[in-house]
Amino acid sequence: MKYRESQKDKELRKRFSNDNAHALLRRVILEEGVLRGINSLDVTFQYPITAFAGRNGAGKSTILAMACCAYHNTKSGFKLPKRKNTYYTFSDFFVQHAEEVPPEGIEIIYHIAHNKWNKSASHPDGIGVGTQRRRKNRGGKWNDYDSRVKKNVVFLGIERIVPHSERSQSRSYSRSFENSLPKGWEDKVKDAVGFVLGRNYDEFRYLEHSKYSLPIVKVGNVVYSGFNMGAGENALFEIFSTIYSCGSGALLVMDEIELGLHAEAQKRFIQRLKDVCFDTHTQVICTTHSCEILDCLPYDARFFVESVQGRTKITEGISSDFAFSKMASLPSAEIEILVEDEVAKSILFSALPTTLRSRLAIHVIGSATALSRQLAAIHVRGESKPTIAIFDGDQRCKESDNLGHAKNMCEKPKTNFDDWFRDRINYLPGDSWPEAWLVQSAANCPESLAAALNCDVDTLKDILEYGLQAGKHNEFYEISKQLGIDRSMCLQIFSTIVCGVFVTEFEPLVAQVSIALANAG
Repeated sequence: MKYRESQKDKELRKRFSNDNAHALLRRVILEEGVLRGINSLDVTFQYPITAFAGRNGAGKSTILAMACCAYHNTKSGFKLPKRKNTYYTFSDFFVQHAEEVPPEGIEIIYHIAHNKWNKSASHPDGIGVGTQRRRKNRGGKWNDYDSRVKKNVVFLGIERIVPHSERSQSRSYSRSFENSLPKGWEDKVKDAVGFVLGRNYDEFRYLEHSKYSLPIVKVGNVVYSGFNMGAGENALFEIFSTIYSCGSGALLVMDEIELGLHAEAQKRFIQRLKDVCFDTHTQVICTTHSCEILDCLPYDARFFVESVQGRTKITEGISSDFAFSKMASLPSAEIEILVEDEVAKSILFSALPTTLRSRLAIHVIGSATALSRQLAAIHVRGESKPTIAIFDGDQRCKESDNLGHAKNMCEKPKTNFDDWFRDRINYLPGDSWPEAWLVQSAANCPESLAAALNCDVDTLKDILEYGLQAGKHNEFYEISKQLGIDRSMCLQIFSTIVCGVFVTEFEPLVAQVSIALANAG
């Protein structure tokens, strides 16, 4: 399903792009060297919450470490209770045995939106996006840590979900925790966690002993502490408390952001996290293995990390369907078909005969630009198996734009790239987006569709009109509501009936897939 950007998303992106007051991280480039498996990196941050997905060992955690080490801090800055320093260095993340070879010859460039650049910084007027470089020469140390931009940075690793009942220090001090002074943000944290978990907390506070803390809540007449909370509940209190403790404009870096939360809670967590980031100017960079997390973020806030022929490859704007099919590495398909969204996928599954359908894999990529980007990546690394990109019908008139975008993504496109690109693309029927084509085509075969839906023909015609008036990509939300059935079921029925009636419109596409399968065999 295409991501439907909300008004909150637009407000977050607008503020993020115009904010120079909170030293936001805008871009990270690994200019030189290899850092724990990452040998090539150029990531631009355009949204305050960014998620990296990928297989284990792809380098996601290394990217988090690089983000943490973009900044320094004052002695009075925020730090987690068990940390010695208010800032991070690479030694916090890259601990090595004596037999291991430390990284050398590294240069990292950070682009930071800042309004207090000093005269030696790369931004001439002191305000705006400037750059800082971190270097580690061969045999040397990382340069000038203390010259970094000052900012509160917090890294929350997977230990945050360890229950207090399993933490040795919490068990040791279980009788020693006492009330702490109110921080002023307890109600905000209580409401945030309550929203995510669908629970009404009457009270929340922290108990403290030495440098350790323990959450305690009241729900109705029941009072319970972190010793009797679930892992996800504990983690949520820690995450939101940390954000508010840091104050305005912090960078929060989290490993596996979804840990301890079920699917619905993950969605509500990202929803509330967006609100909190807007209120506090917080930037969040995280890793994830959850399709729910990716689906809750705009395309430019999603990145997929992988190693292709020994080189680190970062894919921006990836759909969760494609990302998790990559991680699953399903080997059965002889060819791969890439489409923009789940509507196109439903249409293709209905239009292609079983003899072809059973031999291929259809991946939702997310947009026409993403399709072009994937073809460019295939061109650069070489094809492991035949791939066809099926664009929506309204992209026919934009073929030159999509071709140009793909060509620009290739550092050194081959001389026959234009022909190579056009041999690997096709289009859905019509000259509009697929939902509109389905509904307009359905209006030409209402009897067949009405019988499948157990609906009066005249009533169905009215419902189709309602759908067309709902706006681009909203058609089936309105139609399924009017028909009283689930949207996915509605889409499946429409696709099956319409594609069966207008089978001839798919003949060129079916022929291309048949040839690709024959060549693959």
